[in-house]
Amino acid sequence: MAQTRPLDLLRQREILTPSGLNSRLQALCDQQVGSIWVSGEIASLALPASGHAYFCLKDPHSLVKAVIWKSRLSRVGGPVANGLKVLAQGTLTIYAPRGEYQLMVERLEPQGEGALRLAYEKLLARLTAEGLFNPERHRPRPFWPTRVALLSALGGAARLDFCRAALKRCPSAAISLYPVRVQGAGAAEEMAAAIADLSQWGGFDLIVITRGGGSLEDLWAFNEEVLVRAVAASRIPVLAAIGHATDLSLVELAADDRAITPTAAAEAAFPDTRALARQVTELSRRLVAGARSSLGQRQDRLKTLLNRLSRFETRVFLSRQRLDNLIESLTKAGRRFLTFWRQNLHALTRELAFRSPAQRLQRDRAELTSLTKALPLALARRLSGHRLELDALASRLRLVSPLGVLSRGYALVTTAQGQVARSSSQVALGDTLRIRLGQGQLLAQVTDKSDQAAS
Repeated sequence: MAQTRPLDLLRQREILTPSGLNSRLQALCDQQVGSIWVSGEIASLALPASGHAYFCLKDPHSLVKAVIWKSRLSRVGGPVANGLKVLAQGTLTIYAPRGEYQLMVERLEPQGEGALRLAYEKLLARLTAEGLFNPERHRPRPFWPTRVALLSALGGAARLDFCRAALKRCPSAAISLYPVRVQGAGAAEEMAAAIADLSQWGGFDLIVITRGGGSLEDLWAFNEEVLVRAVAASRIPVLAAIGHATDLSLVELAADDRAITPTAAAEAAFPDTRALARQVTELSRRLVAGARSSLGQRQDRLKTLLNRLSRFETRVFLSRQRLDNLIESLTKAGRRFLTFWRQNLHALTRELAFRSPAQRLQRDRAELTSLTKALPLALARRLSGHRLELDALASRLRLVSPLGVLSRGYALVTTAQGQVARSSSQVALGDTLRIRLGQGQLLAQVTDKSDQAAS
């Protein structure tokens, strides 16, 4: 048997370069793996200036590198954030420069609480746009409800806390328990049906929905649209107390009022009868004391008014007596006044009979005719004198007017700033001057100047 030589063995081996190995692995991934779904939590998220998203998908025991290219980032279908549990679809690729494989993600779907949080935000935005959470829709709670319907789990601690606090504050409180499921599939529909039944039955002043705290998944029934719309459509005011102070469900936003705990809901729904009794007693005492004080003040005031009335009657009698005296004096004075003027009227009538106005009217008419003839002549002489005086003043004004000087061949030179140029020192070479003539004006530029006066 022939012995195989080392050179022949070397020729039979398949030797690959790193690039060739990575290419073969990529081909195997494309043929045998294809498109896959991977569930994990996003970690080590990096968003460089290139616009791509680099991160890891991890579970408690391992991690896988992943990338979303910039062109796909806005269309992957879900948010990308550290700590978010997602379901990612993509294909495995080999990054040849490092010999590392990574998941090239094409689609993301939130999982667990992240998916619920995303659904919560979307439903919140949509119902807010509809005006379902508008504060103007909320109705006031009844001050003293006679019957309250309690929607809660039959064996839950929330029911006991509410009833214990309510009976402590108001021992006569009438509470009707409507047991419902507050968690799990179908819980929202069951509570919505209960609210519809209570609205149809009537006879209740207030509906209270309550349960204890829990995770977002535990409280999710109170964020489902069917229950939120049922609360908003209820004919009876609704008070919601869901979870703890940090929890805020959509049902609480749609309800007419909310409380942070079941105990706080009971305190809000029922008045404290003992405190009200003490307040009524105190108010009664203050009312009686105030009434007595007010009655005493009114009695004192009445006595003062009676005394003033007595004095007023005396003043009225005295004023009436004075009025009678004034009437008598006025009557006598009026008679004397009429007698005096009647005598004067008779005397003036006799004097007027002796003085006829006809002659005075004739003289005045002749004087008016004379003045009418003399007035035009006087006006003509006055106007002629003023016209001569005006012509003399106009002649003197033309002699001293600058326009008259300009019309004799002189010119007025001003700088670009509007100042009159009286000396060559006021201008510089290259300055623009405005020259006003007797007719028109010119713009000139200084090309030469001399400080000596022209001969």
